[in-house]
Amino acid sequence: MEKIAVLELLDARDVQLGFRANSVVDAIPLLLRPALARRVDDATAQAIIDAAIKRESEGATMCGALVLPHARTSAVNDFVLTVAANPQGVIAGQAEPRIMFAFVSPASKRQEHLNLLAALARLSQNPGVVRQVVEATTSGRVIEILRGAGI
Repeated sequence: MEKIAVLELLDARDVQLGFRANSVVDAIPLLLRPALARRVDDATAQAIIDAAIKRESEGATMCGALVLPHARTSAVNDFVLTVAANPQGVIAGQAEPRIMFAFVSPASKRQEHLNLLAALARLSQNPGVVRQVVEATTSGRVIEILRGAGI
């Protein structure tokens, strides 16, 4: 079974620091659309975003200091991963979550999707890494912190 390396998926352009949205649902297109725009057409991107929003509406993906909105779709061949961080919380009026990983997985890679979800969820149990990520001032630093954490 292939292990998904977060750092191989994460493009520095898809790290947003000081991010804040009104809700997780509002944040999903803000995070995913730029990353998807480099990979698929607008209609496909919207369909993927709609799938992630639908998945979030079926059950919140909160995991302590993190929230993990995601979807699986046959519209992508590779994983798409984005991250947002804010020490005051990524959702307006809420101190938690402070980090949001929004991602899309190929439908054919169910186990790898679950492995990625588990790896990201484990981050919520590491307050030192969470603190470092939310205090980072560059996307490169976020990637460096995640690399150091063995993600």
